[in-house]
Amino acid sequence: MLMDYHVHLERAGLSRGNAMRFVSQAQARGLSEIAFTEHAYNFVECAPMLARPGYVSMHGHGFRIDEYVALIEGLKDEGFRAKLGIEFDYIPETIGHAAEFLSRYPFDLVIGSVHWIGEWGFDIDASSWNDVDVEWAYSRYFELVCAAAGSGIFDCIGHPDVIKVFGARIADGPDRSRGSRDGRRELAGYYSALVSAASESGTCLEVSSAGLRRPAREAYPAMDLLKLACERGVPITLASDAHEPEEVGSRYDELVTWARAAGYRTVTVFGGRQPLQTEIG
Repeated sequence: MLMDYHVHLERAGLSRGNAMRFVSQAQARGLSEIAFTEHAYNFVECAPMLARPGYVSMHGHGFRIDEYVALIEGLKDEGFRAKLGIEFDYIPETIGHAAEFLSRYPFDLVIGSVHWIGEWGFDIDASSWNDVDVEWAYSRYFELVCAAAGSGIFDCIGHPDVIKVFGARIADGPDRSRGSRDGRRELAGYYSALVSAASESGTCLEVSSAGLRRPAREAYPAMDLLKLACERGVPITLASDAHEPEEVGSRYDELVTWARAAGYRTVTVFGGRQPLQTEIG
């Protein structure tokens, strides 16, 4: 059984016609389920929780959550295997408000993601990495994503090592303050902390093909992280993080091979935020 549990409608809007473009692509690629997981900041009710009004005013779409819920629930009523989801940015200062908001709606799954380190949206523009201490960036990212995974608020952590999006890796060169280091050992420590947080809270990790389309040129998460998650019994979902219909189910043959190579034989599907394991198709 194959599904795409990370799809966004934002570029063409909340309409049945737009949603069906994604559904049709999923059907054409033989996917059994598709989960719409719109970014929370695109909804006027959630936008303040991003706590970055300048970004919202420039990139937010001003959707209404009730219209989104009605659209996806309508697809379900028509018999399509659609799931109602949402992707929330983990913002420590507003996470309590996010939890209260999520309890009001009949979501099938909630993805938690980290895109911001302080005021830095690290996955927006490659040039923003100029002169950034890569070790510091990784340390802060994994501190935040571990907190997100351990919060118990999310069903799944999206693109768990997205910090590598533009290809910067802590093993690439010497640390500016210490001269040299074992980057692989540092990564192992970060991976272990994330897997422990997810295991303790019962949170899934997402295996995403989006990294294959970005400069990272690697699926999320890295194989070492995925193997460790499998060893410790952390479940996974499969996803493309599609923003265009043609990205739905993108490079899923590679994604399935990646998950199987790490030791996985099942993936998680959700209904009403309840997880169920099913064999990888």
